[in-house]
Amino acid sequence: MNSSLNVLIIIFISGLIHVSWNARYKSTRNPEQLFIGSRIFNSIYLLPLFLIFYKPINIEDLIYLLGTTITHFFYFYFLIAMYKNEEFSKVYPLSRGLGNLLTPIFGISLINELVSKLSIVGILINLSGLILLNINNFSNLKPNLFINNKIFTNPGVNYSILTGLMVTSYSLIDKLGVTNINPIVYFYIYSNFGVFFIFNLKFLINKENIYKGLLTKSKIKEYAIVGISDSTSYLLILYSLTFVEVSYIAPMRNIGIVFSFIIGYLFLNERLRINRIIGCLLIFSGIMITGIGIK
Repeated sequence: MNSSLNVLIIIFISGLIHVSWNARYKSTRNPEQLFIGSRIFNSIYLLPLFLIFYKPINIEDLIYLLGTTITHFFYFYFLIAMYKNEEFSKVYPLSRGLGNLLTPIFGISLINELVSKLSIVGILINLSGLILLNINNFSNLKPNLFINNKIFTNPGVNYSILTGLMVTSYSLIDKLGVTNINPIVYFYIYSNFGVFFIFNLKFLINKENIYKGLLTKSKIKEYAIVGISDSTSYLLILYSLTFVEVSYIAPMRNIGIVFSFIIGYLFLNERLRINRIIGCLLIFSGIMITGIGIK
């Protein structure tokens, strides 16, 4: 099986899993507690694999781990905030699309990656789909610098843009980070140690008792579903980063956007507009062309 097909299969699986656990964060009453519970579950079920693959980490690798810990903390912080303020099928495409669009731009310019001409065409088609399906979001991007110190008028859009910027940041860091560190070890350290610690520190500072009622039978089941989904979706991406440029992978991850509209329409009672349908078809086409163009 060639690398193009391998990556397409991995990205499709990852995208479907990714959008499913994001939908859980949108539908749950306590997303902060869901995050803590899923981290605890991940730390338990991934521990044997972490111990098997662990090797001593050098200073350079620690820098990447620190960078991805900080960016992933803000990613989840903004992600939770955007779902509290806006529809799933509105902010998920904007946050994922923006992050995955900027990643190849910076991947080519900052870490000197090479992308084939065919894949560039695919990325541009992908971009046109993103613009089309986010056309309603752009109406909210009105400069409002002097009113309540807000740059844009819609809080959900604000947080989705910030989430997208974090996606770009951690994608570039992780491409470099998994060069010398096993993806499972890398994920385990930044997610189950680093980000988990910072979130608990935030709760402590804000005097929030996030652990009250944490362990109930129904919640533990949800922690397991989200924990396995979250870790699996991104471990697949980290594995892909070990042999394919992030500039290819990032735009292909927009397949999750296509699934987000289906989930929003079928399970969250959200409207499905014609521009969103056409935008999804363009994104899907762009992903296929990008994948075919992988060197």
